[in-house]
Amino acid sequence: MSSLVIEPQIRAAAVQPLFTDRSRWVVAAVLVLGPLLQAIEFLLENPPDDNAVRVASWAADPNRIGLGMASGLLAVPFLLGGIAVLVALTRGRSPRLAWIAGTFMTFAIVGLGAVHGFEMAAYGLTLSGDLTAARSVLDSNLLGLPFVVLAIMFFGSGVLGTLTLAAAVWRSPLVPRIAFVFLLAFAVLDFALGQGVISHLVNLAGFAIVAAAVVAGYSRQPRLAAHEGSRWRW
Repeated sequence: MSSLVIEPQIRAAAVQPLFTDRSRWVVAAVLVLGPLLQAIEFLLENPPDDNAVRVASWAADPNRIGLGMASGLLAVPFLLGGIAVLVALTRGRSPRLAWIAGTFMTFAIVGLGAVHGFEMAAYGLTLSGDLTAARSVLDSNLLGLPFVVLAIMFFGSGVLGTLTLAAAVWRSPLVPRIAFVFLLAFAVLDFALGQGVISHLVNLAGFAIVAAAVVAGYSRQPRLAAHEGSRWRW
């Protein structure tokens, strides 16, 4: 038999920011530095689809390419730190989504480090004058099964992790919802359209918004748990 339950109106308290002391500046810097270094990398080299053209451009301007690769490699630990911060900001409202997203993104960033590894190997061959071998490395003709694993880690986990993280960000009261838009825009521009420069500038803007929210102690006030008066539930 159904019972009548009367629930009084309750105003939920705002969720308190996680970072309230000077550490918030360190957290904000970690959030921004990874995407910033990646944006610098792509501004210094927006890789063409043709690896022969790419290797030739490396040989023509090795200093610029070396600086870009160094920037991209240095971004890796900061990207891991930024993901850890986003997991912390989202796990209060969506713990499962946050941890799943963090796991996928960790796999993706480890894969990114491996990608930098074989690109640096090709870059070294270019500097030695063996452009054919450098192109072969970039074409992944000799990597076999390890390349399949790398592709799954980097691309597959990157797509799933970004989408899951976007869902967790949307639900979190500690992250402005506009960051959700930037994450999705990054996923479309980078994974679907291959717009490396634009996608990473968009990603930088999104992370900068989250960093500003951390510094400002942002917290979105939850909605009322009920309408005015008592709420009747059967």
